[in-house]
Amino acid sequence: MSKSNLADFISSFKEAHASEVESVEVFEETRASIIAKKDSYIEVAEILRDEYGFIIPIAGGAIDYPEENRMEMNYYLDNPDSDFIVIYRVHVDRENPVLPTMTKVWEAMSFHERETKEMFGIDFEGHENMIALLLPPDWKGGYPLRKDFKGEGVE
Repeated sequence: MSKSNLADFISSFKEAHASEVESVEVFEETRASIIAKKDSYIEVAEILRDEYGFIIPIAGGAIDYPEENRMEMNYYLDNPDSDFIVIYRVHVDRENPVLPTMTKVWEAMSFHERETKEMFGIDFEGHENMIALLLPPDWKGGYPLRKDFKGEGVE
């Protein structure tokens, strides 16, 4: 995949995987956004890794949308042969924030998911090391990066 054909990649990806994604779009010269449907988001991640060369996981994190009663988990993926970066996204219900872990696809996402669990409260089913990463052991509760967070232990 060369740098000049990100639009071709997006077009062929949309066509081949339309039933598994909500949207696929280019937003910069070498950047694309893919929003997967929740029930196929692991499968699409494996396709991105195995068929399209997105083998380098760069980062991961969440965004809180309380007015829409949802959050969004974002994974940043690099294809080193093309220098394309995909922001791979999935919507998560804010009241029941659960996703399968992405560590089965990219083990390097472990720390990002642990941080996201602590900061946003998203549970990653199947994560084998979901221990506290950043917050102190006596943390009184709450998720500091949710937009409605008022402070430690504040109701």
